[in-house]
Amino acid sequence: MGLLKLGEPLSTFKICSAAYQPMEDGGYRIYTVAQGKPCRFVAIDALTGQMVTSLPLTGSNHSWGICVTSDGSVYVGGDGFLYRYDPRSDTLDHLGQAIDGEIYFWRMAADESGNVYGGTYPGGKVFQYRPADRAFRDYGTLLPGNQYARSMDIGPNGKLYIGTGAMEAAIIELDTATGETIKLPMPEGQEASTFVYDLDVHEDKLFARFTESADLLVYDLTERRWTHRIEQAMGLDVSPPDEDRRVYLFRDQKLHALHLDTFELTPCPLAHDEGAYDFGWIDWPEPGFPGQSLISMYSGGYFIYNPATHSTTHVEVKLDGSPVGIQSIALGGDGKLYLGGYFAGGFASYDPVAGAFSPCERFGQSENLFWFKDRMYLGVYPGARIYQYNPDQPWEHGVNPRLLFSLKRHGQDRPFTFAAAGDRLVIGTIPAYGKLGGAIAFYDPDSDQYECFAEPVPEHSVIALCYTDGLVIGGSSAFGGLGCPPSGKDGTLFVWDGSVKKTVWEGVPVPGEKAVAALAPGENGMIWGMTTGSLFAFNLTERRIERIIDLFPPLNWEGLDLFWRGVYLQYEENTGMLYGNCLEKLFQFNVRTGELQVLAEGGTLFARDSGNGGTIYMVKGTGLYEYRPVPS
Repeated sequence: MGLLKLGEPLSTFKICSAAYQPMEDGGYRIYTVAQGKPCRFVAIDALTGQMVTSLPLTGSNHSWGICVTSDGSVYVGGDGFLYRYDPRSDTLDHLGQAIDGEIYFWRMAADESGNVYGGTYPGGKVFQYRPADRAFRDYGTLLPGNQYARSMDIGPNGKLYIGTGAMEAAIIELDTATGETIKLPMPEGQEASTFVYDLDVHEDKLFARFTESADLLVYDLTERRWTHRIEQAMGLDVSPPDEDRRVYLFRDQKLHALHLDTFELTPCPLAHDEGAYDFGWIDWPEPGFPGQSLISMYSGGYFIYNPATHSTTHVEVKLDGSPVGIQSIALGGDGKLYLGGYFAGGFASYDPVAGAFSPCERFGQSENLFWFKDRMYLGVYPGARIYQYNPDQPWEHGVNPRLLFSLKRHGQDRPFTFAAAGDRLVIGTIPAYGKLGGAIAFYDPDSDQYECFAEPVPEHSVIALCYTDGLVIGGSSAFGGLGCPPSGKDGTLFVWDGSVKKTVWEGVPVPGEKAVAALAPGENGMIWGMTTGSLFAFNLTERRIERIIDLFPPLNWEGLDLFWRGVYLQYEENTGMLYGNCLEKLFQFNVRTGELQVLAEGGTLFARDSGNGGTIYMVKGTGLYEYRPVPS
């Protein structure tokens, strides 16, 4: 039979940016984008908390940038496309692709003339959109090697300041008229930073938050020097100043006021754990809120804070979630299938007996899920955070699932593969942006401790794992974190011996393939592995490749930016059958007869329930599908 759609289990409301606009009639609007497939542009009446409009951003599944121009128009960036919303007519126009080949937009800004600017990936470029003649201008790559133009703002001198990153953190000053650029000097202590993740300009002060340090530094545009540093700022934005020349930002899960003359930093009585998606100033019509109050949106509502009285109110926004792409699936020992969401996140389960999904819980982006010792483990981006979920207990934010540890301090970002290694869980990772070299980490649930070992294969990520006879067998990818060219070495198979805590053997099973993408233990010490086109058999005892079987055409690696997953394998000993998914081809292969059968096409991910008639689960975008074999 073919694939049967079971439903769209993940739906959530997550934002990454917002803009604020006082209206001519005395009202006040908040504009934001609900992330999903597709994203939805949302306008909210800030005085009532009611949604005014919700419109699809056709063609875009991500949005990080939104700004309001001097004529009241609202511009939104998506997956390489620019959109314009007119609040008078309540219409959203698709303005087209800004730069050919640029598939992702970051933060945006607008100048006094109403021109709009945005930063891009993968070219690390900046574009200008001129509403007067509906034309785009491409300023080109700002800094060769940096694929991200991540943050930006307009200075009082009319120059555009852009925070870039991946290979190195840098700030570029762009003359938007001439196209000339100047790279600002980097502050001391930020040599290890890879991004200027956030950037705001207020008066003649430029605020830049660096990663990995999370330091917020202040650059005086008049004196052309760095003047102050604030440790562990949360981002994403610093507010415009109030009447007393104080700007506001989040640090240590609390709002802080920073005076622009004295740079005295004062905590405010407002706790918050999500950071800021920009700020606005609003006349709030309630007692205790004299003059202007600070307003900022978050995923689920917005807060109003009055600097004079310290009064605070939160307004919940009741909005329907957007469908979320499924990033990870895994079968649990309880018979349920668990699912994690991409970008906007989310977490849910499917009960095949009841034929029903659980409610979608708000959660981060789970790169992979794995059942081990009656618990579900979630590998979450960013920071390679490992969570443990107890399905027998209620879901409770911050409690269940429980954060066990993060591999961020080890330079890791994405936990893409897991395996049971005896009494321990072993995890393979992709490094941070602009870096090569993954890691393997071992977690012991009994002691609640972990060990991390860098680069079992030098300059390679770890994307496949299995375990047998006391040894961890791993598959590597030449691709590291985003924004970094791949290693020159082909995809490698390696053997890790826990007794000596090192790689004791490695080899390239299929020359020319840049990844060993899937592994499955077979019979009699045989390990089955797969690249993007070839199946191979590895004799673990003798440490040699015994068979290579070309099943499908391999990927064309030329010009590819990343490869972290896309191939899955499971071996069934009693039938000698390998089941898997190779680049959206669901297949079975009889290792005894050599017979290959493609069962279905067009789906990603893979989970096979051998105890439920061999039902296989796959994903198409936001939908979960099942394949049920025809009984023989």
